[in-house]
Amino acid sequence: MKKESPEGPKGNNAPTCGIVMPISAWGVHDAQHWLEVKDIICRSIEGANFTPKPVWQSAETDIIQSRIVKNLYECDMVVCDISALNPNVMFELGMRLTFKKPVVIVADKDTRLPFDTGVIDTLIYPTDLHFSSIERFMHDLTARITDLHSQVKASTFKPYLDTFGAFTVVDPQSQHVPYEEFVTAQLENIAQTLKALDYRVRLNEENASAERVKGALDSFKGSVDTAKMNALLKSASPEDIARLNREIAESIKDFNGLSVRTDGTVGPRRSAGGLGRTTKS
Repeated sequence: MKKESPEGPKGNNAPTCGIVMPISAWGVHDAQHWLEVKDIICRSIEGANFTPKPVWQSAETDIIQSRIVKNLYECDMVVCDISALNPNVMFELGMRLTFKKPVVIVADKDTRLPFDTGVIDTLIYPTDLHFSSIERFMHDLTARITDLHSQVKASTFKPYLDTFGAFTVVDPQSQHVPYEEFVTAQLENIAQTLKALDYRVRLNEENASAERVKGALDSFKGSVDTAKMNALLKSASPEDIARLNREIAESIKDFNGLSVRTDGTVGPRRSAGGLGRTTKS
C-alpha cells in the first residue's frame, strides 16, 4: 500500500493548516535540516486531523507571492516556525496576525524571540531534533492546533490584534473633481507662478543674467506642461484641451517681450504699458 505524503489530502472536508517556515538554507542550518523540520510539523498537523499545506505550494500555476497571501488568508490554521528569524517568515506571520485568524508559533531553542511576538505563547523544539524531545514537541503541537480549532468553533478565539483594542479597517475613498474645478485650480497655480516670475524679472531688470531668467522660464514651462498633462489624465475632450491651451497662451502673453541686451543679460524690453508691449524710441 502506497504511503500518503506528509502534504497529502486527508479528505475534502478536512480543515487545512498552512505551514510558514524557511524553505532553503538559512542561519546555521542547511536545506535538509528545514525539510526534516517540515516533516515533523506536517505529522503534528495530521495528528490534529488537519491537512498540511505549505503556503508556498499550490496546484495552480500563478505568482508565488499571490499564492502565499491567498493561503495565509484561506487556511483554517497556520503553523509558523520563526526559528532564526527569517525575514520572509516574519513578514508572513505579520500578515496572518493581521487577518485575525489562528496561528501557532514554534521556534527552536536557539532562537531569541523578538519582543513583538514574545507575548504570544511559542512552542519550543530542540535544535538538534533529538527524537525523544521531538516526540514531546509533536504531541504539544497537535494539542495546540486542536485547542485553537475548538476555540474558533466555539467562537471564543481572541485574535492577537484584539489584545491591543478594537481596530477597524477603513477602505480609502476616491473623490471626483469636476473638470472645470480642476482646470480653474491649475490656472490659479499658473497665475501664482506668473506673479512670482514677474516679480523676479522686475527685481533683476537691470542686471539679471540669461541663466537666471532662463531658469525662471523653464520653471514656468514645467508648470504649464504639468497643467496640460493633468488635464489629459482627467480624460478631457479635445475642445477642453484647446480651450485650456488658449487660456494658458493668454496668461503668458506678457513674456513675449523678453530680449537679450548688448551686455549679454536677458530681460524685458522697456515699455510704457508693462511687460511684453514695447514702444519705439
